[in-house]
Amino acid sequence: MEMMDSLKKICMENNAIKDRGVIALAHALEENDTLLSLYLENNQITAAGAKEVGKILQNKYKLSKINLNNNPLKDEGLKYIADGLLENDTLRVITL
Repeated sequence: MEMMDSLKKICMENNAIKDRGVIALAHALEENDTLLSLYLENNQITAAGAKEVGKILQNKYKLSKINLNNNPLKDEGLKYIADGLLENDTLRVITL
């Protein structure tokens, strides 16, 4: 999608996208290299969705802000996110 080539910000707070939505979003963003901010607060995302967020963190080298507040990530989900952060040196703000 041509539109995805210039996408800089995604705000999807309070949409109940759950893990399935995060997985679809991660796939849709595979070719995007311009994303700067991702807001996924209060979407019922669990460890399965956090695994995809970790992949986003690994692949989006311009991403500087992410909000995952109020999601039941648990320890397993936080580990996936931490693993993604190991490959990302541009993230400046993360809200959990």
